[in-house]
Amino acid sequence: MENKIWKGRIGKNTDEAVEKFTSSIDIDKNLYLYDLTGTAAHVIGLHRIGIITDMEFKEIISGLKKVKKSIEESHIDTGIYEDIHSLVENELSKTIGDAAMKIHTGRSRNDQVVLDEKLFIKDAIIDMLNKILALQKNIIKISQKVMDVIIPAYTHMQKAQPVLLSHYLMSYYQKFDRDKASFFSNFESCDFLPLGAAACTGSGYELDRKLLKNLLGFKYLDSNSMDTVGSRDFIIDFIYSCCKTMLHLSRFCEDLIIYNSSEFSFIEIDEAFCTGSSIMPQKKNPDVLELIRGKSSLVIGNLIQSMILLKGLSSTYNRDLQEDKKILFSAYRETASSVEIFSKLLEKIKFNTVKIKDSLKSSFLEATDIADYLVKKGESFRKAHNIVGKIVRSCINKKITFPDIKLEELKEYSPCFESDIYKYADIKSCISNKKVDCGTAKKQVILNIESGSKKIKSAEQELKSLTDRVPDFKKIIEYIK
Repeated sequence: MENKIWKGRIGKNTDEAVEKFTSSIDIDKNLYLYDLTGTAAHVIGLHRIGIITDMEFKEIISGLKKVKKSIEESHIDTGIYEDIHSLVENELSKTIGDAAMKIHTGRSRNDQVVLDEKLFIKDAIIDMLNKILALQKNIIKISQKVMDVIIPAYTHMQKAQPVLLSHYLMSYYQKFDRDKASFFSNFESCDFLPLGAAACTGSGYELDRKLLKNLLGFKYLDSNSMDTVGSRDFIIDFIYSCCKTMLHLSRFCEDLIIYNSSEFSFIEIDEAFCTGSSIMPQKKNPDVLELIRGKSSLVIGNLIQSMILLKGLSSTYNRDLQEDKKILFSAYRETASSVEIFSKLLEKIKFNTVKIKDSLKSSFLEATDIADYLVKKGESFRKAHNIVGKIVRSCINKKITFPDIKLEELKEYSPCFESDIYKYADIKSCISNKKVDCGTAKKQVILNIESGSKKIKSAEQELKSLTDRVPDFKKIIEYIK
């Protein structure tokens, strides 16, 4: 019972099985730095209102620094504690004595853990944004290198129309840009100070919450104590952003796995990012891509877990919420590692331009442009669609391609055909014909890449401002000095 911060009410020692079942220290010890940071700020608040004396204040701050060092140097047996909160309080008590018993005045583990989680998520968001920006930079760098490479675009996994490879790559830049915006939004949604909520009805002490807000870098004050301690929307929002990022990664991985197959051979994945087979000597497997695709299911599961955990809870804090940290840490870990390794893999990919060019010679990728040509010559689109469909069917039967058809034969399908059709239906023309601002025309793709580069610079500036709003233990100590 000696390490239990609630030992006054409970007279019996906790059953060993219960001790093991209820302990969360193996998980929440990862929050130690945030717990120390929040505690230091709270102690400043208590000192400001006279609950902690000048002498006690100096002792506590000095003791917290020693506890931090002991944790980081693995001098503490964490397994003997129930959670990170009790560890900090008890280890501080061992270090400075009775003054440590004042640090929990006016707060509860209920608002304390929300603070720890929000500080953790702020750091996690900054890390995710850095990793996504690095990935986007690689996408832009590669897009600039392959600007003149044309590949088949696919719908229903069937060849559809020609598209610039850079336009394809930038489609994922856009997906990750939305993910980036989600993480920025997450930072704002968790930027409400929970301290002062205590167990559920608010602290019984007139803490200067604006001071605490400024110390800990929060932008806003939570306004309802019951909502504060029992809600985990900010965790759900963060995991949802992770989930979207993993969905986009998974689809990108699926494309690359297909393009890497011998049936396509559009790309070659660097051997440093592949593995071999235990039985088939010739194999070079895209395991990293497959693992990311698999890990996306774990993060999707984390999102569902986080919502189900909350759906049946009564208001304010329930012990069920202890499980939220496992879910949160898992989603963050899997997403962060996946984005980082994928970015490195993508940077080393080689494109087989010969194979890609050969793939453009069949499947009538120019068919839609031929129909558009007829429309511009006066045919209705529906009639033009029908005409080109008949031409394609005839070419398939004769085992020829569109350029093989003579102009006289084309005129039998429609008098609108003229000699300029062959230039208009050339693969490069099919690209340049798509002049809309979201299209694959080279000029437009270049503009989109330039816009993407500017967005990255702007995001880096915004990210720097977020970093300045995140406190750490050292900053709190510097404030005290």
